[in-house]
Amino acid sequence: MQVGGNRMNTRRFQALRGLDRDIGQSLSSQIRDLWTHTSTALEGNTLTLGETRFVIEEGLTVSGKPLKDR
Repeated sequence: MQVGGNRMNTRRFQALRGLDRDIGQSLSSQIRDLWTHTSTALEGNTLTLGETRFVIEEGLTVSGKPLKDR
C-alpha cells in the first residue's frame, strides 16, 4: 500500500512492529480503508466506508452509484 510516499509507509509500519502479524495487517487495512474513504469523501464521493472497502479489496465498482463516484 502506497500512501504519502516511502517515509509515511516506514513510519506506519514501525508503529505496527511488535504486534501479531494478523493484527498488524488488519489495522493496516482499516487505516487504508478509512484514509481512502475520508480522502475521496472530501472530493465529493458518496460511497460508504463499506463500499469503499469493497472497491479496494475486490477491485469492483458498486452498482447504483454514478460514474463520478467510481
